[in-house]
This record gives sequence, structure tokens and C-alpha cells, in this order.
Amino acid sequence: MDFSKLLKTAAAFQEARVLLTGVELDLFTLLADNEMDLKQVCDSLNSDMRATQYLLDALAAMELLEKKEGKYRTSPEISPFLSRQGKECILPMLEHQSHLWHRWSQLTDIVKGKSITIKPIDQMSADQLRAFILGMHVVALRASKSLLQKLGPIPYKRMLDVGGASGTYSEAFIEMNPGLRATIFDLPPVIEIAKERLKTSPYREKIDFCVGDFYKDSLPMGYDFLWLSAIIHQNSREQNVNLYKKCHAALETGGVLWVRDHVMSADRTYPKRGALFAINMLVGTHGGGTYTYEEIQEDLNRAGFKDVHFKLRGEQMDTVVEAVKG
Repeated sequence: MDFSKLLKTAAAFQEARVLLTGVELDLFTLLADNEMDLKQVCDSLNSDMRATQYLLDALAAMELLEKKEGKYRTSPEISPFLSRQGKECILPMLEHQSHLWHRWSQLTDIVKGKSITIKPIDQMSADQLRAFILGMHVVALRASKSLLQKLGPIPYKRMLDVGGASGTYSEAFIEMNPGLRATIFDLPPVIEIAKERLKTSPYREKIDFCVGDFYKDSLPMGYDFLWLSAIIHQNSREQNVNLYKKCHAALETGGVLWVRDHVMSADRTYPKRGALFAINMLVGTHGGGTYTYEEIQEDLNRAGFKDVHFKLRGEQMDTVVEAVKG
């Protein structure tokens, strides 16, 4: 191997840190509609002139800002994604990545066995929670339609979206399956975010809400289809067995559970995104990780499910495992 690849990997954090600092300062919104010189930017941010100039020039070098005649503005190609007024704003997701930066910086200590304080989602600040939930929506908005097209129409009538966040997948399922009605089950503050986001949804009348904590509470019952999306990675295997049991109880006989997540090869080295995501769970949860198909199958069987099999295979968090309540 050429050692230059190692050096490039070790330095990859630099551009990420510059981007995230720009996000934290909301520079891209500030410069989306207005060209500003260095002094104007510093006055707006109440920031240090030398440090701000280096940051702005680095962002311009990365082609995230444009610099002409000493004035800066957000690149028009980038503005839809990085301005708060942008049509495809991904700032909530990047703000979430900024929170993760601090967790990942503790990785060496964690591997050496040092205990760290991990805040569960229900202890996030209101701003952190909103950034996390809306960030997930931004990511899921495109991914959901592509994934559901691959999965195709479903014959089910009542869907429970377990930990459904702001309802992105509930909307996508209903759009593809007009006869479907969905219930979003999530924590109280998350349900409030979902209600706010779905106010103008064309599918609002087909979406119900149920407040609860799946770690503590039973799930509502009487469904023929359960969607468990991007949930199991935050849990230990024992926590997942307990959750699968609740899913089993919520389903009618013959009902189907779909589990979407990273699913790892038997040696846990593939897909690469899944292996790295396991690190994300290591630094962010007490027992989470990414699991092999054999582990998922065994845990679903322990919870009473039958006929466990792949519904769809993917290389990112786009693998779906199906299980049936016999």
C-alpha cells in the first residue's frame, strides 16, 4: 500500500471540521443572499478577524463559498442544501453530525475501557432533538422513495411505524399504497415534531399518532404490518429481543414485520458503512451496534417470529429483513 493513502485518511477530518464550523456559525445562510467582505462577516458573527478569514478562505478553497474581489457568498450550487431557506436544506443533519464529532473524539478512551457519559435521546436538549429528528427526515426523504420502489406495493392495511420519528416512511408507504393507514409510535417530544411537520402533508388524514417509549411501554395492537426502521442498531441484542416480542404482540396472526438496518456479513467487515456505523453506536449508545443476519434471525426467532428471510439486500442502511407472526 502507498503510505500516501494512510496520510490522506488521517487528514480527512480537516475538511469535515471546516464544514461543520461553517454550519455551527450558520455562515452559509448568512452568505446565501448577501455578498459580504471580511469585516461585515466578522461584525455579523462577532468573531475574530484573523480566524474568520482563514475559515472563509478554506471554505472558498473547498468550493463551498465563492470569493470575488474580497467578498464572500455561498456557492449557488450549495445554497439549496446549506442555507436555512434552501429547498433541500440538510443543515439539521449536519448539525447532528456536529454533535457526533464530540462523541467520536472519545473513541480512543472508549476502546481503552474508559467510561463516558452518554445522553439518551430523551435527554437531548430541544434543539439537539429537533436537529436529530429533522436530520433523519432529510436523509430519509430521498432514501425512502428509492427503497420502497425496490420493495414494491404491499397488501397490508394497517401499519405501525415503530420509532417512526417525523413520519417520513409512513408518508412514503401511503403514497405507494393508498389503501394503507399508518400509526407513528414515538416519544412525546418526537410526536410533537411529527405533528408539526405533517400539518401540510397530503396524507395527514391517513396518519395517526401514539405516544410511548418502546423500552418501557407495550406497542398498540391490531396491525398487519410493522415497520422497524433504523432502530435495532441503537440497541443491544437483548434489548432487540424484548422489542421484537412487543412487535410480535402488536401484530395480528399472519402479520409481517420488516426490519430495515445495516446487516453485516458473518465476519462483520462488510459492508464498510455498517462497520463504521458500529463505531457510531459504540460512542453514542450503551449497547448498540450493527448485527449479522444470523444474529437478527436468531433474535427474531427467540421473540416468536417465523419465516425470517431477506426481503431486500443493500450495502448501506437499505437492507430489509422480513419476519412473520405465525
